[in-house]
Amino acid sequence: MKKLIFSLFVLSSFFLSLSLKAQYSISLEVKGSKDSILILGNYYLDNTYALDTAINKKGKFVFEKKDKTLEPGIYFFSNTTGKYIEFIVDKEQKMSFSTLEDDWLKNMNISKSKDNEIYFDYIRSTTKLSVEANDLNKRKKEIGEENFNNMLKDITNKNDSIKKDFMQKHPNHLLTKVLKATQYVEIPPIDNIYKKDGTVDSAAMQSQRYDYYVRHYFDNFDFQCDGLLRTPKAVFHQTYNYYWNELLKYQTKDSIFNLAVYWIEKARGSQLMFKYLVHDITERYLKSPYMGHDEIYIKMINRYYASGDATWMPPSAIDTEVARAKKWENSMLLKRVPELVCPDSNGVVHSLYELKAKYKILIFWSYDCGHCQTEIPKVYNFYKNFKDKYNVEVMAVNSGTDLKLWKDKIKSLNLAWLNVNGLVANYDWHDYFDVEATPLILILDKDNRIIGKKVPASNIENYIKLYDEGKIKL
Repeated sequence: MKKLIFSLFVLSSFFLSLSLKAQYSISLEVKGSKDSILILGNYYLDNTYALDTAINKKGKFVFEKKDKTLEPGIYFFSNTTGKYIEFIVDKEQKMSFSTLEDDWLKNMNISKSKDNEIYFDYIRSTTKLSVEANDLNKRKKEIGEENFNNMLKDITNKNDSIKKDFMQKHPNHLLTKVLKATQYVEIPPIDNIYKKDGTVDSAAMQSQRYDYYVRHYFDNFDFQCDGLLRTPKAVFHQTYNYYWNELLKYQTKDSIFNLAVYWIEKARGSQLMFKYLVHDITERYLKSPYMGHDEIYIKMINRYYASGDATWMPPSAIDTEVARAKKWENSMLLKRVPELVCPDSNGVVHSLYELKAKYKILIFWSYDCGHCQTEIPKVYNFYKNFKDKYNVEVMAVNSGTDLKLWKDKIKSLNLAWLNVNGLVANYDWHDYFDVEATPLILILDKDNRIIGKKVPASNIENYIKLYDEGKIKL
């Protein structure tokens, strides 16, 4: 028994000693440094973050944590005056650097990190060419434009050759993933497309180029590489945002969702990138001001959260998102609004369905809502001027609790349309439509299907006009 107890003690001591060892340990010795502290930081999306600080101990700075590992990415050492140097963190968590104060890059030596030996060899080579290019630029007038262009081309070719050679020799290195991500997607030649009259249809060809570009935009991104998230913003963040904010601005909601799934699935199995893409795209279309984009949010929730893929979220948070998405389905475009029955200011009961008009506007508003103060008069101005032209009726549903203030506001704004008290209704419309803010304005057709939402009051006339002319397709 004593032998067993002793063995258990030895084992527990062994595992305790393992747990006390640093998860990451990075040292930088700067001979001649007068800095009292150095900062260890990294990039993440569009920002830089200070992760740790180390005190100068005879020129040596040691960064380590017993309970934390560093995620893959590009990191940096920086002093308080802004002098810094970047390095790579991937799988290696323990590494040592040494250099001289006068030139950190030129004199950098690395131990315990093959990734950074390779990285610094590349950086020193390309930095040397960059210095040559700067010196050449200063002598441009002296050597003449033709010589300048030829010499600059030679430097550029050398730089491209170094880059190409590095990527071929080290295909799995994080720097290779970064360099590849900065390359433009090449659009292959497009065969001529002709109109019926035999002339070249340049617009159709341009559209085909655009479609190719959208579908291949991230071909040079390795979405299995979590380290891309922790790179300078020009590498990942800006390129990524341009895609969703600009390139897909005029895509249909179905196209956007299909593209989102296509790229997300390329990240499936990664630790961080999959989580980032799912979370970012879901939040992006949760908050989108564009009509119909809420359906992308709903589909994202159903595909990646309700399915159990969002393992990083607690079940209660997932349940909340799924419940919200379910409510949002009630106000999707072309969804039929259930019959809403409420009394007017005199207690006479009215139904949404009793309104016989080609178009109906259903408004949920409150007399004390600041945004309603500006939007409701605009909607009424449209109603007053165009109700006959477009055959429009309105049901304005009060959400405020003070009936006297509601009636006073109707009178002061001279709202001569159907005003009803939403506090007395045949169903909880507030919960059904997930009304978190007022006014909520829904444009309906004669069959009470939603054909417009998130339309600014000042644009309702133009929206109905275009829909009436068949220029808006849902």
